[in-house]
Amino acid sequence: MTKPRPTRADEILDAAAALFAARPFHEVRLEDIASLAQVGKGTIYLYWSSKEEVYLAIIRRGFAAVMERLDLDLPACRGRCWDELRVVVHALLDFAFAFPGVYRIMRGGNLTPEDPDLQAIRRKVTERIQAVIERGVASGELVDPCPELTAQYLLSSIRGAFLYPPAGMTRELLSDHLMHILKGGIGGGTRP
Repeated sequence: MTKPRPTRADEILDAAAALFAARPFHEVRLEDIASLAQVGKGTIYLYWSSKEEVYLAIIRRGFAAVMERLDLDLPACRGRCWDELRVVVHALLDFAFAFPGVYRIMRGGNLTPEDPDLQAIRRKVTERIQAVIERGVASGELVDPCPELTAQYLLSSIRGAFLYPPAGMTRELLSDHLMHILKGGIGGGTRP
C-alpha cells in the first residue's frame, strides 16, 4: 500500500513544525514557514489566518497522531496492562519530543487552550489513557482509586518535564522514570 501524497496544507504544517521545533514560537514568522514550504505567504492564508492558528493545527495534528498510534499499537498488547502503559508513554513522549515548545507556548498564554478542536482531541487521548488504566484495575494488575486523575497526572508530568526540563533529559530517561513512578504508584510497587 502506498502512502498518500501529502496535501499542500500538510506540507505547510510539516515546514512549520520543523521551524517551531528548532526555534521559539516568537522567532518563527509566517514568511519563514512559507519559504521552507516553498509557497507564497498568501498560500498559508488560504488555510489559516495567523501563526497561532498554524501552531494550533500542528498541535491538533500531533494529538491526532498520538491517537492513531494508540489505535495501532494497543491491540498488539493483548490486554497486557504494562505493555499498554508503555505504548501510551512512548506515544506521548514521541509527540512531546517532536514539539518541545508546545507546553511552554500554552503556559505563556500565546495560544488558548480553549480551542474546541484541541480540547476534543486531548479529551480523546485522556479517555484512552484512562481506559488502559481501568482495564489494568479490572484485571488486578493495577490499584488505582481514580484512573481519570492518573491519566491527567501522566499528561501533566510530561508537560512539567518539558516546562522545566532537568539537565540531560532524554526520551529514554523520561520514559523509564514515568514507568518507574507508575509502577510504584498504581502498580503497588510490583514489577510488570
